[in-house]
Parts: sequence; C-alpha cells; structure tokens
Amino acid sequence: MKYATTTMLFLATTLSVAMADTIPAGKPYPAFQVGVTGIYADIEEGVLTVTKITPDTPADGKLKTGDVLLAVNGTSLEVQDPRHPLGLAIGQAEGSDGKMTFTIMRDDKKGQVSIRIEPIGRYSKTWPADCKKSQRIIDDTAAFIIAQGGPGRSINGYCEALFLLSTGEEKYMPVIEKFAHADAATRVATVGSSGHITWGNGYRGIFLGEYYLRTGDKVVLPTLKALCESARDTQYYGGWGHGAGVGPGYVTGGLLHAAGAQLLTTMILSRECGVEVDQDAYDQALTLFFRYAGHGTVPYGDHHPTMYWGDNGKNGMLACALHLLPDKKFQNAAKILALSETDSYTNHENGHGSPFGNQTWRTIADVLVPENLMDHYRLHKDKLAWYYDLSRMPGGGFHVPPQPGNGNGSIGGAPQYQTGLVAMAYTSHLRKLRITGGPRTKYSVKHQPTEAERNLPDTDFLIPDYCEGGHDMGLQPHQIREKFTDHLDADGNTIRTSWGYLTHAEKEHMPVEWYATLLRHYSPVLRSWAAHGLGYQGEAAVPEILKALKSPDARVRVAGMEAAAGTLFWGTGVTAVKITPETISEQFLPYIIKPLKDPNAPMWEQRHALMTLARAEKETIAEHLSLIEPYFSNDEWYLRVAAFTAIQPLIEETELIRPLLRSMMASYDVDTNLPSRRWGATTLFKTILAKNPDLRAEVLAGMAKSVNAMPIREGHRQPIDTNNIFETLRYIDMKNHPEHVIPILPAVERVFPKLKGLPGIWVFSGARWGNIGLTKAAAELGKDAGPVIASMKAMLGELKKRAQSGDRDAEAYQETLDAATQTIEAYEKQYGPVRPN
Repeated sequence: MKYATTTMLFLATTLSVAMADTIPAGKPYPAFQVGVTGIYADIEEGVLTVTKITPDTPADGKLKTGDVLLAVNGTSLEVQDPRHPLGLAIGQAEGSDGKMTFTIMRDDKKGQVSIRIEPIGRYSKTWPADCKKSQRIIDDTAAFIIAQGGPGRSINGYCEALFLLSTGEEKYMPVIEKFAHADAATRVATVGSSGHITWGNGYRGIFLGEYYLRTGDKVVLPTLKALCESARDTQYYGGWGHGAGVGPGYVTGGLLHAAGAQLLTTMILSRECGVEVDQDAYDQALTLFFRYAGHGTVPYGDHHPTMYWGDNGKNGMLACALHLLPDKKFQNAAKILALSETDSYTNHENGHGSPFGNQTWRTIADVLVPENLMDHYRLHKDKLAWYYDLSRMPGGGFHVPPQPGNGNGSIGGAPQYQTGLVAMAYTSHLRKLRITGGPRTKYSVKHQPTEAERNLPDTDFLIPDYCEGGHDMGLQPHQIREKFTDHLDADGNTIRTSWGYLTHAEKEHMPVEWYATLLRHYSPVLRSWAAHGLGYQGEAAVPEILKALKSPDARVRVAGMEAAAGTLFWGTGVTAVKITPETISEQFLPYIIKPLKDPNAPMWEQRHALMTLARAEKETIAEHLSLIEPYFSNDEWYLRVAAFTAIQPLIEETELIRPLLRSMMASYDVDTNLPSRRWGATTLFKTILAKNPDLRAEVLAGMAKSVNAMPIREGHRQPIDTNNIFETLRYIDMKNHPEHVIPILPAVERVFPKLKGLPGIWVFSGARWGNIGLTKAAAELGKDAGPVIASMKAMLGELKKRAQSGDRDAEAYQETLDAATQTIEAYEKQYGPVRPN
C-alpha cells in the first residue's frame, strides 16, 4: 500500500505521530539548538527556557537568555517535547516569509517577539530530489566544511569527506584529495597499540575505498591494504571488538558490530579497488554478518538477531556493505535491512552511548529500499524533516539535539559537531557513492566471489516483500508499532514482557486474523511481534498457526513456530503465549519434525523447530532425542544452543540424559571460543548440577576435564580462553555446592595470573550469577576446604603483587588479599597447615 504523503499533509499530520524518541515527561533536558534561529534552550520542570543566543543570528537582539518560550507561530511549546513543533515551525517559516513569532514570558510579563530566518523555500514533495531547499542545504553544508579547513578528524571527518564525495561535485575534489592524501600518509596503528581502534579504522577504510573508486588515485591503496591487514590480525570469529584487544566478558563474546560492520565494508570496497584482502578473514566476516539479514536487527555483539524496533544504525551499516556485492541474495538482503531503517523513524535517536550510528546509517541506507516499497523511503524522509531542520546550524552544518532520556550528546564537537553524520540525508539519493547504491566505476576490478561467498544460502528470508497474504492493512509502520506497546490490564497497569519490546496486553484487543496478516509482513521484527500476539490467543490461534506451519514460505513457517513456542532470543515460552504443550505435540508436531529431518532446510527454520520442540510434552521430546542429538555437533552454533534448549525440560530424567552426555560434552569441548557459543551447554549443565543429583558428578567431571585441558593461547585472543575458564565459576552452582569448585581448581590456578582487573578479584571474592569465590567457598566447606586453601595459597603471591601495584584496582586487591589471608589462617589454625599446590 502506498502512503499518500504530500508536503502539506506531512506538515499537518507529523505532530500527531506518536514519537518513541520523545523527551520523557517531567524530566530535565539539556540545552539544544533551535535550528538556524541562533536560539539555545533547555527544559526544566516542563519549562522551555532560552539559555544562549548565538551572536549574529536571527534571534540576536530579539530574544534574551532567561526568556521562557510558550508558543511559536501560535503553536504551543508547552508540550512534552517542544522540539517537534520548533523543528516544524522552522520548515514552515522557510517555506513562507521567514517570520517566526514567539510567545514568551520575560520578567513575569507575557509578550511576543518576532524574528526572521532566511526564506529558502519549503521541501518539495520529492525532497531531497528536485528540491531547491535541499540543494541550498547541500551547498551551505559543503561551504561550511570547507570554511572550517575541510573535513575534521576521526569518524566525523571521514563522514564529512564522504558527504563531499556524495555530492558528485567536481569543485570539491581538491579539498577531498588533500584530505585523502594527508590521511593516507598517516600510518595505520599497529595491532595492540593504544591507537588501534576498530571504530576509526572502519570509517577510514570506507572513505579511502570510495575515494579510490571515484578517482583512481593509487596513493591511498597502501593504506587500504594496511587497514585490511590490521582487520585480519584483530578479527576473532568473524567480527571485531572496540579495538585490538578482546573483551569476551563484555556483553557476550566481546564482539561489537556497530564498529566491526565497517571493517566488513572496508574489506569489500578494498577488494573492489584491487587490494589483496585475506580471503579467510573476508569469508569469516561475510559469513558472520550475512546470517543476520532477514532475521531481525543486527545484534550488539555475538548474539541472536534482536527483535527491537531500532538498532542504532547497524542494519543500515550491513545493508550498505551487502549492497556492494553483485549476487541477488546480497542485493535482496540489503533491501530488507534498509527497510528496517526507514520503518524505524520513531527510533532515530536511540543508541547505546550515542545515537551517531543511527543518525549516520539511516541517512545513507534508506535509498536502498526496494523499488516497490519506495513509499517507505518517502515516509522516512518526511517524518524526520523536523529533526534535520532543528539540527541545522546558522551558516551551515548540523548540531543534533541530545538524546531523550539520558541527555547524551552524539560524537563530535564544535565547530563541526555532527555535520558529516547527518548531511548525507540530503545527498544519498544522488547515488554518487557505492554505499548509497552507486554503480561500479571504471576503477572497480571485476568481482571474484569466494567459494564461501557463493555457498552462503539464498532463502525465503531474503525476499524483500510481503509474504503471500501479507500487507500493512493501511497502517504506517509507527501505527503498527503502537498496537504492540503499553497496553493495560484490567487494573490499569502497563503489561510488559521481560524484554520490554513486546508490551502486548492481556486484553485480546486485536482479532486473530489481524495477527495472522502481520505474520506475513516483510519485516522479521513485525513477524515476530505478530507471532507472539497470535500465540497469546491460545486455542483460537491454532487454525492460523497450522496454516502458517503449512506455508510454502519459510518466513511464515518460522513465524508459526514462534507463535507456538513463544521464543524470544534464547528462551522459549518467556512471553505470554497460551499454546499448550499438548497442542504442540498433538497438532503441530509433523511440521516441527520435518525441517529437523531435512538437511537442506534453512538453518533458521531448524533452529525454531528445535525451540518449538522444547515446548512440546516431555514424552514427545523424549521420543525425538535421536533427532535432536546430532545437532549438538552441528557446525552452526545457533543450532547447538537450540539443541541444548530442546532437551532442557528433560533435565531431571536421568536415564534419558545420561546417554547424551558424551555428545553434549564433545560439543562443550568444541566451543572453547566465545562464551555465547557455549551458552546452551553451560545453561543445561548448570541446571543439571542444581536439579539432578544423580548426574551431578558426571557433569562436573566432564566440565572439569574440559576446562583443565583448555589451552590458553597467546596474543590478542588470549582473553577468550582465560574468560572461558573464569566464567566456569558461575556455572558450577558454587552457591549451593561450594565443593564443586575443587575439580576445576587446576584450571583456576593456571588462568589466574592472566586475569586482569575485576575478574582477578572475583576469583577470590565472588561475583554475580552464583560465583561465590574461593574465599567464601573455603569458609563454607570447613574441614573439607583443604584443596581450596592449597589453591588460594598458590595464588597469594600474585594477589600480593597486585595489591602493591599502585594501579586503580590495588585497594580492592588488598581487601581481597586480607580476606583470603584471614580465611587461610583460620583454616590452618583449626585444621593444620596446608602446602600450596
């Protein structure tokens, strides 16, 4: 369905849109710029007050610091988020005579003050294409960057240079060339140095690649090659972290896709430039990131794709990378990812730490949506026009407002602020960059797909259109989203799930058919939301779930399984689905078993089949253990995790679980890489140790054998191994069984000297998730604590060294040392001396 959005209709209706990125009611909000007016204002206790007037701007000499802004051009500013009407008022004034009349309170007197901004015109219906105002903004922005001496430093500078390139204007090439040559002359930081940052390297590589493909200037090729070599040397398991070091305890596995995605793009562009790129590193990165397309939003790190509405621009990043590859599957994947950016216009300010990725990549990737859904591109632009106008600085450039909710600013500071991050909203449609859909250039070498690239699957999940029978029911994306948020129960309380993204009500407020239609939406996020809404309907949903499970489209089949299982990320049944285990076993089972028996079924369908089988009756799961067991050794770790999840309900059935232990332990041994990839095994083992005393000794022995034999590699991957051993302390149920630590003490002693910072303290003092630490374990074990005391004594020397180091953790290490020493002395006083290991 096409959205009939004209400029006037947009101006009249935008304020009625429920904005997710809205200043929280009653919360203070830091000073923000009011577009080209020269006004800065903040919000305290709902009062919008002028904090500063920029000299030589329209508001200079008219408004004063301390003025309270009540209305603009007759529209009230005494609303929850006055930024919206302010941004709209700028656009309206520029499209007429430039006059903006503010109703103010000054010295306890109400009055009006008028200012005039330059009437540069209104946005055209097709803006930024065929739009004089947009062209004026492009010209002003380019002039502003040049007036500041050209592109700035780091990510902002690369984005400013990309913006100049994206205009397609030859007159800016001398400035771009100067910047490119200066950058190419700067060495790439060596691996392990403090200057080695994934973030900057990725954006740097993208600019240099785009510059070469425009100009053929070979001076930048050595730097591109060095960036790709650095990416090779710092890569682990296909992705990258913040920098050269691995932080496996950070989130899950330490991968950080908001930074790493740009290194994938750098590799693809570099190959197109004719630069030799390590094939294994390229294959690993492409395989890792491609798996997310069509299955939700690109996750923060080494996770399952998330089902949140916004993704901080990561979908846009990946869309731009995959679009560079000619194969249809990559082109379609890019379109699906780009649609997620256009449809999340109510979440354009979201972002962990900063929204800069969200600001940047939605402005670039929105042009990549499929032709038949270009109305979503149009809607995206129109819904954000107020924001761009609010962010424009007098004289050119962009300075975005702080994030709602936390007041965080974006990256970048004066005088260029976020200019490079936002300005491509006005140029991406020109398709002058490869990442904005521009064609290959005369400097592009012929693409040579690797075998791994050719073998990546082209599935139904990459179809950039509705499934058969699906449509938007005449609703815009934000209107659909509103159907799933903040519903109330009978007592007026907001109902939320544990993850917060699906705030569906216990009121069955939408008919089954409504959810069934959305089950066939092009968006994997909306299909997931609809699946949970459908599953909540219980018995009434069974006919529609059966239809979905019988669908020839894998997207619909998976949504049907999700409706039955209530799968959310790694768990099952964690949302309020009302499909019973009996229904799954009696009515859905043949459709669940089918993909598990088919080696050619899409991996994601197999995963959801395993997760749905986990929600069946125990007897059904037990009958299909021979079908589940091979998935413990599957090459795809998502399937290994799902297989462990599938048998979770049988955890207390000793005679069923015991024959599987050999396979499960083999899987556990293989996953000596990232904590996330051991997730299923460690969760299951932890549960067995807590709930099945008959299997406790066997499982504990197997875990101990594995971690005691685990190699600890040298180099930047070493933290992965040390963290896997350290994290075992949280999975062995030490809280209830402190004796469980004894079999793994050799591994703990071996890894302790390599543990830095807090983990080294937590070995002794304990941490969350059941790790009580050696000191408390020894105290609780009493006379049986001899082995623990021996290990503690073996590590005391290292503990003392850290306590005396003078670094920031020294005081905490001293406290840890004191507690450990007291425990050792108390034990030996009562039970006699113990020799350290």
